[in-house]
Amino acid sequence: MKVIIDVKVKELKRAIEFYRDKLGLPCRRQEKDWAAIMIGDAEIHLYLHAGITSGLEFYVDDLDSEVKKLKGKGIIFFSNRDMPSFVSVDENQITEFPWGRNAFFKDSEGNQLALVKDF
Repeated sequence: MKVIIDVKVKELKRAIEFYRDKLGLPCRRQEKDWAAIMIGDAEIHLYLHAGITSGLEFYVDDLDSEVKKLKGKGIIFFSNRDMPSFVSVDENQITEFPWGRNAFFKDSEGNQLALVKDF
């Protein structure tokens, strides 16, 4: 698994410049409302969208298998139609985006987590 840290920002351009120019972290991808900053094998996702909650995302090789495994342990998944670039949601509540599919769930304290599979 690979960890992604989500960070809310007021001005995306300014945030990218800070992480890239001040901290020396490369920008892997930039979209209209978010950007991916690399930090070793992990990423920091900068989100302009104010409705995004901070959380953790875990890259997985087989999203459907991982969702099935966690459902077997009582994890409840939900769609996230409020995220930037939302495309669709399938019958397992897996949310599709232009870059891949995410399965959202919460930890015991209500923090939002996600399993992620890039296309």
